[in-house]
Amino acid sequence: MSEVVRGRATRGMCSAVLSFEAVMMLLSILVLNGFSTLSVPVAATLGGGMAAVCLLAIGRLGRPSGYTLGHALQVAMIAMGALALPILSIGLLFAGLWVAAYLIGMRIDRDRAIR
Repeated sequence: MSEVVRGRATRGMCSAVLSFEAVMMLLSILVLNGFSTLSVPVAATLGGGMAAVCLLAIGRLGRPSGYTLGHALQVAMIAMGALALPILSIGLLFAGLWVAAYLIGMRIDRDRAIR
């Protein structure tokens, strides 16, 4: 079994996904306010908090805990889809992008390490 290699490519691709996800989390405040029974302060806290955790995960991507936090964020975003259906579809889309960025980035980094 090969060693897990997470380098520049993995970090760059995953940080791009998390950056766009942070923006979507801020926009989800409007969706939560319109499609669910949540009040504006609760929707703002939930969306803003998720965006802040996305930014925190970007800062921690140099360590294994950053990727663990990124995986947990994908699960949390899909779970947030229980509050509003449009967020579920966006959550599934970003989870797919996260998995693709993670796997393709690791493959690029592994190929660079071999050379």
